[in-house]
Amino acid sequence: MNRLFGVFALIAAARIVGAQQIDTTRAMTGLRDAASACDLDGGAMWGKSLCGPIALVDRPTRLVIANDTATSVRFLPYGGAYVTVLPANQFVANTAFKWGGRSWTMVALPLPADRHDRVRLLMHEVMHREQEALGLHAPDPLNTHLDFRDGRTWFRLELRALAAALTAPDEAARNHTRDALLFRAARHSLYPGADSLEASLEIQEGIPEYTGTFLAMRVTGESPARVARDLADFATTRSTLVRSFAYGTGPALGLLLDRFARGWRPQLRARRDLAALLRDAVSFRSPANLARAARERASDYGGEDLDRSEAARDSLRAPLIRGYQERFVTGRTITLTHSKDSLSWGFDPNSLIAFDLSNAVYPFGSFSAPWGSLNVSEQGVLVRNDLSVIRIGLDQQHVDPSVRELKGPGWTLTLKPGWELKPDPAKSRSFVVAPRT
Repeated sequence: MNRLFGVFALIAAARIVGAQQIDTTRAMTGLRDAASACDLDGGAMWGKSLCGPIALVDRPTRLVIANDTATSVRFLPYGGAYVTVLPANQFVANTAFKWGGRSWTMVALPLPADRHDRVRLLMHEVMHREQEALGLHAPDPLNTHLDFRDGRTWFRLELRALAAALTAPDEAARNHTRDALLFRAARHSLYPGADSLEASLEIQEGIPEYTGTFLAMRVTGESPARVARDLADFATTRSTLVRSFAYGTGPALGLLLDRFARGWRPQLRARRDLAALLRDAVSFRSPANLARAARERASDYGGEDLDRSEAARDSLRAPLIRGYQERFVTGRTITLTHSKDSLSWGFDPNSLIAFDLSNAVYPFGSFSAPWGSLNVSEQGVLVRNDLSVIRIGLDQQHVDPSVRELKGPGWTLTLKPGWELKPDPAKSRSFVVAPRT
């Protein structure tokens, strides 16, 4: 039966391709772009070839267009690539994953039309496939301080200084770089621990984004001015920065290190902090009166206007946070607990909303753990930053604790056998999910 299903799936895949229900031309071009980037690099960036298996996946149909085949998986040859259907138990996401006993890169279709963006995306995800082997894997913590007024203001000032540094002559570039590091130091002084959180995400996501950007520049001939232009709109084109800020700082820090500290990449495995390497490269030292020095330099980068715009954003954001307070703190809830290692999830990192410095709202996503599965399509769930606790807002007046599937506005919770709802000892008329006793 499984073999017969595989045949039918491949026939369906062939019909989808033949009917051009997805942009196969751009997908095939993307695979060729990735091969070009890999060949141009030749293992020079990280001392290891980045060539390897890539699966481009269409979300609605789960159709795969790949540059390689996997053991025990049926593929159809297609114009120098291969076509199959993704297994039903595999999340569709931009990620690294195991398939047929090998590590693969998965990228969701459609690919960007712009070649630079296309190569950058593909090679970003390729780098994720190689990170652990290269010793450049790190935790990917949320940086919820970057969703608040002060955090965002100093971050946007840093971006402006980095953008100026990327296109300025050497001495001016060094001064802009020092200003960027000054604004970063001012931000970190307000949020203890933020330096470590940011450094970790800049390894896990910033290094792949730098890798993708560097190779996209080589393939397309674009200059650092392209990165500087992207930084100008970075903070305003994303609803939040808590899980995505390193997509902006990673390429900028990496390119400035290429300029001021050639040969820096091997040091990263031990140092694990892009900004620290750059501080050494431009001889930055934090001034005695950090706050005053940062305020004085901010005026050269439009600091007052930025702060006003962030104050306005905070005012607009306040009613949203009050609503989440009523839903997840004072209202009735279902609480799910688990270890991070036992949780699988899929979500849009650009959609997360900081609730406070320890929790974020995930507006939509999919989660699975020993207790079962949770799918969220609207209204969101509250997730602790270490991913160990998920809290669902409970609108129903009457809940049967014995049911295996519960539904609310925009969410479905399916419990595995052996798990059940129990009254929450810390909260009236609320529940926790726990093993059945």
